[in-house]
Amino acid sequence: MLQHPTVNLGTMHDGEAVNSAPTVATADIDIRLTASVPTASVLERIRAFVAERQGVEIQSTDWSEGTYELPGRPLVEAVQTVSEAVTGERTFARSATGGGDAKALRNDGLSTVEFALGTETAHAVDERTTRQALCQTAQISAHLPAEFDSSSTEA
Repeated sequence: MLQHPTVNLGTMHDGEAVNSAPTVATADIDIRLTASVPTASVLERIRAFVAERQGVEIQSTDWSEGTYELPGRPLVEAVQTVSEAVTGERTFARSATGGGDAKALRNDGLSTVEFALGTETAHAVDERTTRQALCQTAQISAHLPAEFDSSSTEA
């Protein structure tokens, strides 16, 4: 949980012909920080590093601050309880470095959890899931409202 950020050199563009050296190259880099890491300070460190490199510049950035749901919150516990009942295994809360709709909802003060069962292939070239994981995720989603209602009224 919260182990490390990720950096991905997603695209590179350079050159016009195979037999000539390119005069310009561009790259798109995706950096995902874990929640509570101050994005602005990381971006400032990157800008300082780039400023020391001749001929290298940052043309644009798009960033936002990470968010997270505290592990003891009723929604987190409800997801874990229902997931364990459906799968027979304990589900552990963890942080991911993505940014989905949950971030916007959390920024508006709504408790949110992004959850689905699957494989370790998320966002990979061969991203896939199993029929069992899909069916179990649907079962968890179906039972979650009742569990959340009972756990939030107890809290």
